[in-house]
Formats: sequence, C-alpha cells, structure tokens
Amino acid sequence: MGDHGTGGARLRSGRVWLAPLGGLVIAALIVGGPLAGGYRPVAGPASTEHVTLAASKIPAALADMITRIDAMGQSGPSPAEYGVAVLDRSTKRLTLGAEGDVPFFSASVVKLFTVTSILHRVDTGDVTLTPPQRTQIERALRVSDNASMNALWTAFGGTKTVTDMVALAGLQETRPPDNPGEWGETRMSPRDVVAVYQYMLTSLTTANRDLVLDSLATPGTAGSDGFNQSFGVLQVPGMSGAAGKQGWMVDQGHLYLHSTGLLGAKHRYVVAVLSKQAGSVGYPAGRKRMDTAVGALGGVLGLLPDVGLPLNAL
Repeated sequence: MGDHGTGGARLRSGRVWLAPLGGLVIAALIVGGPLAGGYRPVAGPASTEHVTLAASKIPAALADMITRIDAMGQSGPSPAEYGVAVLDRSTKRLTLGAEGDVPFFSASVVKLFTVTSILHRVDTGDVTLTPPQRTQIERALRVSDNASMNALWTAFGGTKTVTDMVALAGLQETRPPDNPGEWGETRMSPRDVVAVYQYMLTSLTTANRDLVLDSLATPGTAGSDGFNQSFGVLQVPGMSGAAGKQGWMVDQGHLYLHSTGLLGAKHRYVVAVLSKQAGSVGYPAGRKRMDTAVGALGGVLGLLPDVGLPLNAL
C-alpha cells in the first residue's frame, strides 16, 4: 500500500500458560522489558466460556526462532521492531513474540479486516454485493488496490468494518484510525491479524471464504502501484500453501512493512510478521529483512530448508 486511505496518497517521511478460548490455545513468549528472560500468560480472544489455565511447553524450535527475531530486531545500525504471531491450526497453539500483542499501523493489512467484515454482512443477509464490489474485493486483496479499498471503505461504513471485526473475532489490540479517512493508520497487533485469518477460515460461508482465499496475492504478483509483493510469506521461491496479505507504508519517518498469511497444507499455519523500521532502511533492504525473518520461521515449520538465522541477519 502506498497511501493511507481516502485522504489520498501521502508518503510521510520461562513460564508458559495455555488458555483454551474459543478452541484456540495461546502461548506467549516475552524476551524484553520487565519480564525479560521469562514468560507471561496472555489472554486469548474474548469469550464467555470459563477459562482454565494449564502449564505446558511451547515448541522449542519455534519459540527460540521467534526470540531470535525479537532480539535481532534491536541489533545493528538500524534497529527495527518486529511483531510476530504464529498459529498452528492443527494443534490450535498460538505462539507470540515479545511484540505479538503490540499494535502497529496496519498499512494495507486492514484490507483483509474490511473485506472479512463485509463478507460477514453478506452471509447474514445484511448487504448484497454488486458485481463491481466483488471486483473491488478481489483487487483490494490480490493487488492491494487502494482505489478499490477506498470505495469499499466508503460504501460499507469505514471504521465500522474495523470495529465489527473487533467484536466478531474477539480482537484485543485493534483500533480504527484516529482520522476515519486514513484506513492505513488502523492499529492492529500480530495476534489480532492471526485471529482475523482464523475467523475468515472458520466463520465465513464456503463461497465467501473461497473468494478471500482466491483473491489473496500469490508469489510474483505486483501490487497495483507496481510494488513487488513477493516477500516474507509470499517470497520466491515460495513455501507450500502460501497465500497472504502484505502491507507497505512510510509514515512519519518510519517504514511499515508487513507480511501476513497462510502457509502449509490445508492452511495449517497462520503467520503474521509486522515490522516498524527506520525509513532510511528503504524498501529493498526492509523486504530482505522480512524474507529472512519469515524464511527462518518457514524453516522451523518444515516449509523451507532450515538454514538457521545469522545473528546479523536483521
């Protein structure tokens, strides 16, 4: 995404706890701040069900890799913040990094939230999509087209599409933009991004779920602004089952570069890596960092050769 929203294009410079909530097991890993060196419990999506907590182990290799991504983001000449969340839909285990529950500006990842909210309304009979609106949904997801997102945002209530998803998916850190027209400045955490993917996969009708899945960008697909989306989850050579929504934006001297999506057979893994980097890093280097981080996760998950993660990689 090269702009923020309907305001027009603007380019501005160890303890482990498991919480079964709505069928999702949450495991949070913290490596910085006052709880450095240990773990903390993290609440799962909002639920009226009774919550029970039981000690368990986070898969060691994945936890270790996320720890290294967190730590290396703070090293080198251009420190960066990385928010990481990985859901294994087979085991129902969600692993969070140190900033896995920290909100970042969304850039174009919010397009997934808006589309999912709209399709929920279609499923409930509240709205009916016109053929042009279906095309706008496809383009907003596949090539991250801002004009299509602007039209959908305006037609379906703007910030309401975000607040609706907060309620539907039990989101915890997501907030609509302060300026309602700047949808790219929606705040969302990696944990919440993963929850929206899970909601889309499990709660939309088959037809609307498939519309989203068929529209998510594939490796090698350029954005409508010409930006190469083939990084992170969609890097080439690709990982099995890759489909995702990317985000890119420069705001107030920071580069927001995000890679989110589905990996593995039958969409087993949902991965969200959100980053806030110095604008001076530039997109090519920022994309390379994301390739390294997500590629390292792919290695741990058995989707790429596990080549490890050099200490100076990020």
